[in-house]
Amino acid sequence: MLKKERHIGIFFINLAIFILLLLLHFSGITNIKISGASLMLVLPMLTAFSMFFDELYAAFTGLAVGICMDAFTSGTYCFNALSLMLLGLAVSFTAHYLFNRNIRSALVLSFFYCAVYYFFRWLCFYAFDSGVEDSFLYLFRYGFPSAVYSALFVVPFYFLERFFYKKRGFA
Repeated sequence: MLKKERHIGIFFINLAIFILLLLLHFSGITNIKISGASLMLVLPMLTAFSMFFDELYAAFTGLAVGICMDAFTSGTYCFNALSLMLLGLAVSFTAHYLFNRNIRSALVLSFFYCAVYYFFRWLCFYAFDSGVEDSFLYLFRYGFPSAVYSALFVVPFYFLERFFYKKRGFA
């Protein structure tokens, strides 16, 4: 029983971290841009979280975080809810059945899934909105650099989640 209580307690600590990251993102405090690439801390945190939790927790957390992001962002039409739910599910599935739970896997998963998120974001909102040149300019000047910039922040989140994983008694 104690192991399950620790598991639920750490899950709620992670939800509080997600809420803090969302508040930081939408308040503009973490608006640190490097030549057009902006930071979205929720993506690497969701990647690290999903590596150490099972598919149901990861999908639920991605859905909850995505709903919160859609609530604060105009014009997304449940894009974040659906994409973050699928991202959490895919990372959890990939980490459990294909990759090991180490820092190299976290970096690869974070780079891949951040790139997938920004690619589908471009495809849904920018690809058909303007001319081809402007569309690809957004993708290669903003989308992929933002994916790389955001993905690098998986390192501290990975070590935090690994610490929580050990505290839950699984390692």
